[in-house]
Amino acid sequence: MPMYRIQLKQGSRTIVNHLEADTWEDILNFYNSVSTMQVSEILEVKYSNDSKPPIDDFNYKKLFKALIRNEESHISRQIILHNIKTTVSLKDIYQYIKQYLKINGKKVDGVLVTLFRS
Repeated sequence: MPMYRIQLKQGSRTIVNHLEADTWEDILNFYNSVSTMQVSEILEVKYSNDSKPPIDDFNYKKLFKALIRNEESHISRQIILHNIKTTVSLKDIYQYIKQYLKINGKKVDGVLVTLFRS
């Protein structure tokens, strides 16, 4: 049975819950029946790892920020990455962005306006 991530909003308050149901419509109908909060997002959880997270040894670069771009559609998106491995260079990050990420279903052509904080 699928697990869903549900984002609910009311006023300035936002809550995220995780529930199992047969369909996302069942989740929406459930919250519309029992809650005054507005369901703003329902996502199916495709991966979850409940194992113990690694100890924070502070052996990483703190932050990477950039704009990634698709030239064909002239669309840019901001990407923010935290706790970058010390063995990963800027060139590596650019390569991984182009290899794995998309913008509106199209490949990433360029990385603009980079900030790297150690």
